[in-house]
Amino acid sequence: MTAPLIGISAPRSAEESAFGIKDSTLQVMEYADAVVSAGGRAVLLPSTAQIPEDLLAGIDGLVLSGGGDLSPSLFGEEPVEASYGISEIRDAYETALVLDAQKRKIPVLAICRGLQLINVLRGGSLHMHIDGHWQTESADQATHRVMPVAGSFFSTIVGSEAVDVNSYHHQAIDVLGSGLTPAAHDGSLIEAFEDLENDILAVQWHPEHMFAVSESQLALFRNLVERASRNEERK
Repeated sequence: MTAPLIGISAPRSAEESAFGIKDSTLQVMEYADAVVSAGGRAVLLPSTAQIPEDLLAGIDGLVLSGGGDLSPSLFGEEPVEASYGISEIRDAYETALVLDAQKRKIPVLAICRGLQLINVLRGGSLHMHIDGHWQTESADQATHRVMPVAGSFFSTIVGSEAVDVNSYHHQAIDVLGSGLTPAAHDGSLIEAFEDLENDILAVQWHPEHMFAVSESQLALFRNLVERASRNEERK
């Protein structure tokens, strides 16, 4: 059986990031490396005005990648001093990806910005700025601890004990969107959620930077590939 094909949302901008990488394509390739290491095949989905239908029809799973802030207008807010990387083009493009994934019932792993987008699309809101969640250590270093919610799907992937992760975000979930269930927290903030009906798992941290050094982070991509394999078998 052919390995499932995982589409990865790919921003077009080349901007300096928390990881010291100015070419956003290089950042997105880390997601691709994680997918391949997990047993899947990867294809980048560039943010264009119109996404080719035949390209979308060929993917078995979706990774929503991280990046800059969502447009605050999506949840009734205005930009703040700390806002960065806002792209309404990317917001619209990734919204279309999410809606297509739900329509075709393919699994989604949403990361950082991706988690925030799905939350907002479901009517949730974000804290516009929080302190203490933007590490200065290298991206493959764990600096933050999250606790899986007992009985969650997430806990079946990484286990029931606390998980050490990295942290690169200045916004976070405030009000959780409709149909989303908390999957992990850090004691004060929701750090992961899931929607089993729509085959969505979302995390606030960046497992693509840790998959080579953390079995639990690689497991997130292996699980996506496993879920996507069921879609590939239906073709």
